Amino acid sequence: MQIVWVMADNQVNEKSLNYIDGMGLRDRIHFAKDPSSAAIDRLGIRRENAETIEAGVPHPATYLLDRGGVVRYVDVREDYHLWLHPEMVIAALANVR
Repeated sequence: MQIVWVMADNQVNEKSLNYIDGMGLRDRIHFAKDPSSAAIDRLGIRRENAETIEAGVPHPATYLLDRGGVVRYVDVREDYHLWLHPEMVIAALANVR
């Protein structure tokens, strides 16, 4: 299994990189920058009425893809304070091959 964390290009800054490095995430997760939020727009998850600092930032979303790149699970949240429960991901992973 591979984890990819996609961020809007304006989210990639010294603060976010310090967080990633401070948590030791860079060695465990692939980080990708989404120039101009193009992928975010294709997925339809851009935050509407975002504050200036959030421009181009998506709703928190989790996608599980199988080896062939087929999307097998999607969870999109409007409130970033509400995290996806790990048990839901574990159950969804049982259907991904």
